Amino acid sequence: MSDYNKFVTAINKVFDYLNKMKAGWNDQDNLNYIESIEEYKSVVVANANIFKTPQNQNNNKSTSLEVLGND
Repeated sequence: MSDYNKFVTAINKVFDYLNKMKAGWNDQDNLNYIESIEEYKSVVVANANIFKTPQNQNNNKSTSLEVLGND
């Protein structure tokens, strides 16, 4: 299985579990947390193309990551 397929499978599982939790929970705080996670879905899907290109081409690209927990 390619890295791309592994990535897509993992992401699909994450968002499938989020949908199941969303359906099962009625607490508004938990639903808000799930919605804030789902905001990143488009970013994750857009960056799936990184795994489609050969690994040596990815090394030339510079990427930046958001720092979490420093609010």
